[in-house]
Amino acid sequence: MDAGIVVPLVVLPLAAIAVFVWYRRRLADLQGTDDLPSVSGVRLTAEALHRLPAPSWRVIHETSGRLGDIDHVVVGPPGVVAVTTVMGERPDRAKLVDAAAAHLVATAAVNRGEVDDLARSARARCDVWARIYWGAPDPARPPAEEIATGSVLVEGQRLREWLAGNGETVLEPDDVDRTWRAITVGIGRPDPAT
Repeated sequence: MDAGIVVPLVVLPLAAIAVFVWYRRRLADLQGTDDLPSVSGVRLTAEALHRLPAPSWRVIHETSGRLGDIDHVVVGPPGVVAVTTVMGERPDRAKLVDAAAAHLVATAAVNRGEVDDLARSARARCDVWARIYWGAPDPARPPAEEIATGSVLVEGQRLREWLAGNGETVLEPDDVDRTWRAITVGIGRPDPAT
């Protein structure tokens, strides 16, 4: 056999195999990674809370670990709200209430307890534990639903709408600032007013 024919007959299949192996490895690498950045629910809630008008509203971010499962504390005219973020669909209110209403009240009191203790030092109270759900929005439902005294389920996409329409004025501007400072200092951060 002519050497001019043997070389292409050997090299071409080897090159084809090398390209095939490289292509398969590249596909495996692409499947193993997600090109879309992941966004945490806590970050989504933080972004929504950043858009609240100041000085009417004050927010303490990144409190997890210092206040149990509470991610943020919101202080505004309607009072103090302890916030926990959930990535997922907002559950049906009726199913939760039917399950264990007394348990829901106790759970809300326990979850907002540390925030309430800190707010009391400023003569305020934390009466609401809000769980913010970042699932698919449901415009047929209200932005928030109270499932038990002090426990509210809120659709993340309408968080600001719920806060803006959340009851009467409980805290005046000076009370908002004093309470915000007390909670901020209470979790070990520097006094924001100094």
